[in-house]
Amino acid sequence: MKFKAIARMGISKEHAKWCPVAVATYRFWPIITINEEACSMLTLEQKQELVEACSDRILDLDEVTGNLVAVENAFELATFTEELKMAQEAMKKRPEDDDFVHVVQSTDRFVFSVESTGAMDAEDIVLSSLRVLKDRLNYLAAEVEKLKD
Repeated sequence: MKFKAIARMGISKEHAKWCPVAVATYRFWPIITINEEACSMLTLEQKQELVEACSDRILDLDEVTGNLVAVENAFELATFTEELKMAQEAMKKRPEDDDFVHVVQSTDRFVFSVESTGAMDAEDIVLSSLRVLKDRLNYLAAEVEKLKD
């Protein structure tokens, strides 16, 4: 049996078989603020209800103080907080009262995940893509400068 092969390098823009990325995702970094003053009005049972209302388990009840605290890796877990919001609304005395726990998305930080197919390390993929982005931005800046002249 004879075998002849030709190796050719390409990019995924040409064909998906050259794409080393299986999955690339991002999500916003959560900012979790616990309103200690409002939480002081809650019973331990109500605080535990808030902990259980959040399916992501971003909250915990401190056993010593009885206060609500964000878990250590809450930024990795927080994705869906609507149930927490609904539980808070049910516990408020008046709708205009402040939330006990406020979760918002950061506007200047995010979590970026890259899964590799194995052809390249995830770190190399990110660094390579940043080099391409830098090159394209430099090209764009040069074209804008040409337009100014």
